[in-house]
Amino acid sequence: MTPLFSKLKTKKIQQYKFVLILLVFVVFIFISYEPDFGYLDTIHELLSIVAGEPINASFPIIFYQSAYVDYRFDPPRLRIFTLNKCVKNTQFLLADLHFNGDNSAPVRKNIYGKPLEGNCPSPLPPAVPCVYNSYQFSIGLRTNEDLKKVTIHLGSRRVDFNVQKIFKKTTKGITVCLQPVYYYSQWQNIVLYIEAWRAQGATRFIVYFHSATKETWRTLEYYRDLGMIEIKPWPSFPSLPIDIADKYPKVDDSVYINAYYLAMNICILDIKTTLGTIADFDEVMVPTKGRLLDYATKEMKGTKVGALAFDNHYTSFTPRIDTSNFSGVASPKFNFYSGPYKYVFNASVIHVAQVHWAASFTDSSMRSKITDGALLHFRYNAEDRNGTTSEKNFRFFPDDHSTHIKNIEDTAHKLFNGVMPTFSSKSNDALQECVNKVIPVEDKVCLSTSGICKAEMDKVNDWVYAESELLFLVAT
Repeated sequence: MTPLFSKLKTKKIQQYKFVLILLVFVVFIFISYEPDFGYLDTIHELLSIVAGEPINASFPIIFYQSAYVDYRFDPPRLRIFTLNKCVKNTQFLLADLHFNGDNSAPVRKNIYGKPLEGNCPSPLPPAVPCVYNSYQFSIGLRTNEDLKKVTIHLGSRRVDFNVQKIFKKTTKGITVCLQPVYYYSQWQNIVLYIEAWRAQGATRFIVYFHSATKETWRTLEYYRDLGMIEIKPWPSFPSLPIDIADKYPKVDDSVYINAYYLAMNICILDIKTTLGTIADFDEVMVPTKGRLLDYATKEMKGTKVGALAFDNHYTSFTPRIDTSNFSGVASPKFNFYSGPYKYVFNASVIHVAQVHWAASFTDSSMRSKITDGALLHFRYNAEDRNGTTSEKNFRFFPDDHSTHIKNIEDTAHKLFNGVMPTFSSKSNDALQECVNKVIPVEDKVCLSTSGICKAEMDKVNDWVYAESELLFLVAT
């Protein structure tokens, strides 16, 4: 090799190094800036060219049973949902994408993830010590690609997913998603909830179920058999592979509310109506006038409004509905409490949902708007909440209250053959006592009541638990 050729080769290598370093520098600037989530997916794909390491078999991760191809994006996106400890920006899932059936050769891709809650670890004080967080791993696909199956490789282990396709929504209505129901005892709330939401235009309810009293379960079964709600099991999470299980806490014991982000975002993909919402059994959103479905449709149609946010109003009744007397629903009292919001969204454009706001949309030009309506929050201890008494005349029902209250009362009598179960606060009290005992003992304990409080809760009630189902997958 001549000295001149050697010098030219050295200079060429230095140029390549400079370009590579510059590319890495630009990528990390974008990541630190954290623009729109969809844009970050593209950056992560670019990052895989210059850096990265695959998530391996020693990493604690469990998967939701289905992978999704979301055609609400253009081009469509593959989305995989997981629970795992925090990952670095450079870590990825090594995936084989099978197109047009099993006979074609798979395409190998690196798929990067981002926490659904937005931060990992969570900044919420009760969730800070939790090990496991809800994640979405995502990558863009070509429009003409027909994905049939996904295989994730974790070193020597693998997990296979079937694929569900998600499209824009055209059926008018509201779908109400329930976050996982844990140790729920207030069946009276459910009867009011279903009746009020249906009057506001709800056409479908999706209930993720973990545990409840027998009376609550009977109420859910009643509405399920009428075809009004779908009950989807949300069982305890599976154990990690045996060779790493003793290195990490059980998932049930160290996930807290973070798993809720997983459930709500999966539920959104199951929505078939134009509008959707995520509301607990003691929350109903109402406009100042008319029906919510009509109001929300008018506010969003032809606009860049992708979600409508409603201010929290703690709502109390005299007499209390937990006495099974629903007459007070006609004249509730409102205690305005600034935040947190709940919201109704356009199901064709919502991307990532958080508990109190829409985190992102499939179209980055969409936005949320605060309404002059109200979130009527009839929490168990609503009377004890500090706030400003509101004189506004919000209504659970857009038409005659008396007809709806009679329907509620008739349903309650039918459920229990005219003999109303006596309400007891012992279940709520036991759960609170368990949490209070955990907090002072060790501040590093994740307050996952589904795991650490199960033994305490089983002492106070004979709970109905979700039947075990292969909902979550562990690589084998």
